Amino acid sequence: MVTIYNISFNEEVILQKFIDHYKYQFPNCEIVIYDNQSTDKTKEIAIKNGCKVLEYDSKNQIRDDLYLEIKNNCWKEASTDWVSIVDTDEFIYISEEQLKEEESLGTTLISFEGWNLITMSDDPDIIDLDLKWGSRAAQYDKSYLFNKKFIKEINYSAGCHHCSPKGKIKYSKTEYLMCHWKALGLNYMINRHTEFGKRMSKQNLDKGWGIHYLDDSTQIRNNWKFYQEHPENKKVL
Repeated sequence: MVTIYNISFNEEVILQKFIDHYKYQFPNCEIVIYDNQSTDKTKEIAIKNGCKVLEYDSKNQIRDDLYLEIKNNCWKEASTDWVSIVDTDEFIYISEEQLKEEESLGTTLISFEGWNLITMSDDPDIIDLDLKWGSRAAQYDKSYLFNKKFIKEINYSAGCHHCSPKGKIKYSKTEYLMCHWKALGLNYMINRHTEFGKRMSKQNLDKGWGIHYLDDSTQIRNNWKFYQEHPENKKVL
């Protein structure tokens, strides 16, 4: 009923969790991984779990123009009506039964309420794959799931937080939960930002795309404490 599309680079830590989650939500789904030539076990994990892997080459640079090109077009050849475009740290919570109910109501795009999740452990070396706590993140109220039979273009803009879909537009009245696994661990987050910061393309730098990857370890630690101590922080899952 659903095809899941994902773009990955060195996601061996969280990819199994991602695959298990979507196979639980949609037992018969197909998962398509666009792999940006990962150097870890990302491709191995994807193939082992029956995912379709398509490689693309950005010359070891973060290129949001290529990222947008994939996200705005990859779903058009899906064999299923419903398609989902999600990053490896984006987990949507809607079941196949709920999706069928939405389809019967004429819904063509599913509405989501976004939350940033973070481990509450103070151990900087922990990698927590059982996140429960988080705070509201309206920037993640995105269009992750839609019916391609009615949506002809999704038109994500840079960052993919906003889109201008074309076609028959009917959003679900229910807002379903979407959890962004913001921070699995402090040092994990610092290492990821450092790795991604080194790969920033000139185009991304010129346009200010993904510049949060340039945050230094002090800024990341400050952000970390902010998310842990956010006044709206609560148990989400």
